[in-house]
Amino acid sequence: MQITLKPVKSNKKIFNFLEKKGFISVLKPTDKAFNTRTKTGTVDILYTSKKSFGSHRLMCIGKRTKKVQLCYHLDNEDLIFLNPQNVDYQKLYLVFALDKTDVFFKKLTENSLTKKDFIAVEIVYNDPLLSFFTILKKTVHCEVVKDEDKQHPVFFVAESSCLKNNKIKHKDLNIIVED
Repeated sequence: MQITLKPVKSNKKIFNFLEKKGFISVLKPTDKAFNTRTKTGTVDILYTSKKSFGSHRLMCIGKRTKKVQLCYHLDNEDLIFLNPQNVDYQKLYLVFALDKTDVFFKKLTENSLTKKDFIAVEIVYNDPLLSFFTILKKTVHCEVVKDEDKQHPVFFVAESSCLKNNKIKHKDLNIIVED
């Protein structure tokens, strides 16, 4: 027996059909992340894999944090900035320290950090080259939003299911992002 299939182009109707059949799950903001009203935002776990298959999770983040709170992780995390509904989000910035944790902590302890030790990158959505990337382990970073009268941004993170968010105490260091 031979079965010959003629491919169809991907479109919303086909993906809705596949989703209703329980074959796929399209990445789109969850109600919890989209409608959060907390001061800093929320994390909504979309799924966590069974440990027998390897420990992994996919999260939907609704970000409302306006103050830089630096952190790092001991392993990599993947960031996915999709905006399938083309919502007019507040600007989202990703602040990076330009040194990994070992050098960063030394400078923080010595109180020698300057603006040359950081970069704030404005995030773009739906760009095949700029909207999907991995933050490598021990990278000091923070996501922060611009205070605008718009919908807070929503994005996706894939990471190990037991990965901790190691917040860095830096009360004597106030980082402000302004455009």
